[in-house]
Amino acid sequence: MHKLLISLLFIITFQTCLVAQDSIRRQEQNKYNFSQLVNEAGLLVIRPIKWNGCDWIKFGVVGVTTVALMQEDKKIRDFSQNNQKYPMNFLMEVGNQYGGFFFGPLLCVSLYTIGSVSKSNKTKKIGFEIAQGMLYSEGISFISKGIIGRARPSVSQSAFEFHPFTFFKSPYNSFPAGHIDAAFALSTVLSRNTNCGFLKVIAYLPAALTVVSRIYQDYHWASDVFIGAAIGYSVGNWVVNLHEKKDSRVQLTSLYPLTFKIGLN
Repeated sequence: MHKLLISLLFIITFQTCLVAQDSIRRQEQNKYNFSQLVNEAGLLVIRPIKWNGCDWIKFGVVGVTTVALMQEDKKIRDFSQNNQKYPMNFLMEVGNQYGGFFFGPLLCVSLYTIGSVSKSNKTKKIGFEIAQGMLYSEGISFISKGIIGRARPSVSQSAFEFHPFTFFKSPYNSFPAGHIDAAFALSTVLSRNTNCGFLKVIAYLPAALTVVSRIYQDYHWASDVFIGAAIGYSVGNWVVNLHEKKDSRVQLTSLYPLTFKIGLN
């Protein structure tokens, strides 16, 4: 019951606070349906072949930082486990549920349904982008986890124990952190869809709780969490940018009389 109450509280809060102003006209390019979900997944898959120099630099920085963090994983893990005062308190539960398989799906379905029924394209868009961000980032995470096969800190004293190609074996699916990529994809979409600077920052607070809870409760190494956050943040930004780019295009809607439709965000 407490999981449901936490989820409903978040839904009500974000639904009330997020800016839900629609564009002047509904854009034809963004229908926010299953077909678009699949098509844009394909665009994400081929995205790396279109990266420019700046993109590769960012990728390199994330990679180097992850490797550097791996050298400190054992120390961070020991520190967190030697200071176990509140392992199962309310905030830890909020962090776990925010990046889990209950709150995110419930929020995206709720917003998508509300937007469809009320004909609010903005609200529908947020629900759709949450679904995209979480599904795409979880897909990347699932494939990476299985291929890399890193042992979780709860089952190994070494941060460098790997069992490659161990799909569907949770004890060896530590890298990257799935709860974290989902949490940051969700927070990034929420942050990008509000014009309030305060809410843009607050949207990341639950994701920060997820980071703390996953390390504190010994589910992940710090480097797992970092790379998971990078994946979720990147994917969340990508889906929002993709839709904003489409909505900003000038469209020819009539030849006679000559009429254009311009989407403004």
